[in-house]
Amino acid sequence: MAFMRITRNIAATFLAGALALCTAADGQQGDVREQRELARGVRYIHIVRSTPSGEPWSIHVVEVSRAEKKLELRSVRGAGPEGEMQRERPAAMAQRAKAGGLDVVAVVNGDYDLGSPFLGISDGLSVREGNVSTTGKPTWPAMGLTSSGQPLIAVPLVEMTLESHSGRVKVAALNKPLSTTWGTGPYLYTREFRATLKSAKAFRAVLIGKLSRALPLRVDSTVGAVVEEILEGATQAPIAAGKLVLAEALVAGESGATSTLRAGEKVKLRIRVRINGQKIRDVVAGFPILVQEGRKHIAGSPSKSLSKRHPRTAFCYNPQKIIFAVVDGRQPQLSVGMTLEELADLMVELGCTTAMNSDGGGSSVMAVLEDTKGAQPAAPLRIVNSPSDSQERGRGNAWIIVRK
Repeated sequence: MAFMRITRNIAATFLAGALALCTAADGQQGDVREQRELARGVRYIHIVRSTPSGEPWSIHVVEVSRAEKKLELRSVRGAGPEGEMQRERPAAMAQRAKAGGLDVVAVVNGDYDLGSPFLGISDGLSVREGNVSTTGKPTWPAMGLTSSGQPLIAVPLVEMTLESHSGRVKVAALNKPLSTTWGTGPYLYTREFRATLKSAKAFRAVLIGKLSRALPLRVDSTVGAVVEEILEGATQAPIAAGKLVLAEALVAGESGATSTLRAGEKVKLRIRVRINGQKIRDVVAGFPILVQEGRKHIAGSPSKSLSKRHPRTAFCYNPQKIIFAVVDGRQPQLSVGMTLEELADLMVELGCTTAMNSDGGGSSVMAVLEDTKGAQPAAPLRIVNSPSDSQERGRGNAWIIVRK
């Protein structure tokens, strides 16, 4: 009887979400084109609705019950032949996870990534199963999951320091190009970045090896190592597998934070990552935060381009569920897309306590199980939205929903 009550409560929660989505804040009705259970506790809903001026909106939603213990949310990232960060289609990331034995029921695109030649390197903090691939801008928010799977949306706290007998060096960023400003101080690199670090301007490269624990770097760890070589005035430096490179742009008249380091010296790298003071295991970033404490609250200063109507992806949570939404756009006969204001209103309608915008435009994509009759881990995923590029675009990372 207890199990039946829980099942009925979960179904009622999903139904309430669908009904709320069908009626907009301005009283307009929406048309539920499709609604089905992907797995116990996971529901996909497709809504077609009109804007106040009569233009079409096509909205795709996946709701995940937080009460269902046999569900798990994980981040995945695009990977090249040697594991370096690169663009990969989210459906392909999900398929790779399925090939590795995971029962994936849905995938949704994640964060923005950098421009060429750094496509696939996320703008924000990216963490997968406790392994940190790259850090983000100091004010860039993210959605993270604790070890128990509890979601959090806030600006992460990331601290990285390299300690030696001569002092303590604060690391500004992990796996970000030297040509960009991600903080003050030297940048740290692993082979996940690229095989070679290159820059038009000269830099000092500290090559670090003999690591006390194997890569990738963990979100809460201390790694002992040895400075093997220092390259002065370099414009490129090799990033060997299993080793680190600490690089600092050279400024005329300044010695720099890494100037006291010497070849043969022992060092310790300390890494600490928190969201709202809690340890996290998976993180996908985005910008900006849309909803806080159940009310529309767009944090930060989005650009004029970002504030216009575009295809959109957003994710959020409340005490009962985690919600992903993809809004089609740039297709006047199908869907015109949403502004950030309209997207924030939508996430409030969906019952979000806290919500965040993710990468949109041609990057917005949602794929769900094609056939959900019974337990079918090999069932293919179907892209349910209409990507504005007419086909799925490669991304740096994504969220997958896994049935245990």
